This record gives sequence, structure tokens and C-alpha cells, in this order.
Amino acid sequence: MKPVKTLKVLGERIDIITNGAMTNRASTFVIQTTAPGGGPPPHKHSREDETFTVLEGDFEVLSDGQWRSAPKGEVIFAPRGSVHTFRNSGTTVGRMAVFIAPAGFEGFFEQIDGLTPDDMAKILGIAGKFGLSFHP
Repeated sequence: MKPVKTLKVLGERIDIITNGAMTNRASTFVIQTTAPGGGPPPHKHSREDETFTVLEGDFEVLSDGQWRSAPKGEVIFAPRGSVHTFRNSGTTVGRMAVFIAPAGFEGFFEQIDGLTPDDMAKILGIAGKFGLSFHP
């Protein structure tokens, strides 16, 4: 799977495999490479459903307010409106495939490419434009 674009989002590599232009806006497919302890903050999408598949490594997933183990091969569905996240709970770099429907959220990744946690005010402003909210 050769990515159409590779981004650095808050220190993590995101390979965009398919985007909205390729799927008639139906979906986006990305692979996120996550260091031990890494992963996005808890968040909620108002527009997209996400399906995660652990490709490599050991992960934990937050769903319905509970953390649970997500070993290699595990598939997790996070419907829009649910607070969710994942983290690499292992000792090696892991990879997570993320199917996002409908497409469009790849634009968020593109707009925050290269930003750091020091840019959080800017990231929060961009997030709002994509119907994304963070929940610490």
C-alpha cells in the first residue's frame, strides 16, 4: 500500500492510503504509526465513523469510558458522537489502520501537519472546523 501522502501529526506518522477524491467522498483510509505511549487524545467526531484495525503492536482503546486491550488483528468501531481514542501500550512502534467514513477528515490531518503541542490553540481552531472536539 503506497500512500498518496505522508504527514507528521503531533509527532506521529500518518500515511493517507485513500482520500475523498479517490472514493467519491465516501471514505478515507489511513495508517497511523505510533510510538510506545503514543496515540491521539480522547476525542469525538460529529461527522465521521471510524473503524480501527491493529496491524502491528499492542494497543489499548478507550470506548464507552472504558480502556480495553486491542491486540494485533483486533477491529474496533467508533461511531460518530462517541468519545474514543487509542494508545500504543507496547514497547515497540505499532501501526493502526483507520477507515473513516465519510471522507473529508483527511483535511484535518493535512492542516495540522507539522504542528506541535505548542500549537494547541491553532489545532483546536482547526479541529472545530472539522466537527472534532477533544475530551481530556
